[in-house]
Amino acid sequence: MNLKDDPFLNISNSITNPYIEDWQALNKKIIGYYCTYIPEELLHAAGILPYRIRATGNKDTELADTYMVRFTCSFVRATLDLALKGAYNFMDGFLICNSCDHSRRMFELFDLKVFNKENIDKKIDRFYLSIPHIITEEGFNWYLKEIEELREELESAYNCEISDEKLNHSIDIYIQNRDLLRDLHKLQIQEFPKITGTEALQISMANASVPKEIANKELKRILKDLKKKEEMDVSSKKRVIVVGSVVDNIDFIQLIENSGAFVASDFICFGTRNFHDSMDFDHGANPLKSLTKRLYYRISCPRMMDDHENRLNFLKAEIKHANIDGVILQRINNCDLHGCDNMLFTHELKELEIPVLNIDRESYQANNTRLQTRIEAFIEMIK
Repeated sequence: MNLKDDPFLNISNSITNPYIEDWQALNKKIIGYYCTYIPEELLHAAGILPYRIRATGNKDTELADTYMVRFTCSFVRATLDLALKGAYNFMDGFLICNSCDHSRRMFELFDLKVFNKENIDKKIDRFYLSIPHIITEEGFNWYLKEIEELREELESAYNCEISDEKLNHSIDIYIQNRDLLRDLHKLQIQEFPKITGTEALQISMANASVPKEIANKELKRILKDLKKKEEMDVSSKKRVIVVGSVVDNIDFIQLIENSGAFVASDFICFGTRNFHDSMDFDHGANPLKSLTKRLYYRISCPRMMDDHENRLNFLKAEIKHANIDGVILQRINNCDLHGCDNMLFTHELKELEIPVLNIDRESYQANNTRLQTRIEAFIEMIK
């Protein structure tokens, strides 16, 4: 089996895909979002396709630079640039949260400069979800209240009822999806893997771009086909884990794997943060509360200010499980959240006596020569 030419993985190469066209042909709604803290199951239960916004393939931010200075995250600017070019006009709404200050600004910019009456001829609904920055009981109650209000807003906007029965059904579909992603991840971290880090990222991006029923069917097919595939001998390569800012373009992971490394795992939001949960899902009488608990108390990203120790413990455990030889910490320039976390990881991982490379990059690298040289030198120094 050659995953390189797999139609499902190739969905990751473009913003739109045939499944979106099929969804629209049924007159169903699509809502775009940025962050893993968005309750996708709630949108799914409303009959909406949650679409993870990415900037795959965009090589410049000239249009977006008119509205956002270059001291802001180039990933967010790249998505705004695509939006201004009409790449996301298939969306019927957007759901923004305060993941960081850069992505939060998209709420106003999308509303004022992209999805207005001059640029698009259909009504675009906008929703905002406020998420606390610390993990406390009060923070959970705040987050739950926000999600309860979001439920009411969705019901009002789309004249639908998001019943507990529908929500439980959607939750089951998403549980299955995360189980399948975890099974695929096991094939990546094992001693003789069956998928590369590049392929794992493609799977994750495609998974976030199609209806989950279709994604689950495709993931089952891929897992079945992989059972027939021979294991890869990566003993000549150094096993690395990629940590930090969003990666929504396979070029960066390919660069690492072409430099003599095997990306055995990751700690990024198009990767393990999607399916590594810190708690079992409790099917109770209040599915919305159970959903909120999973989102709020799972392995966090650096936006959660007081949870660094849990992130460090997860990283240490993943280093052990995936038999990692080296850690690549990367952040998109001007990303203060991952910059602070990566700086702390650099010092804290010394106790494991594992080599660490900490690099800054842009969302799209026009010239990879210097970056490749640094990565190759790092791989060569790993004993």
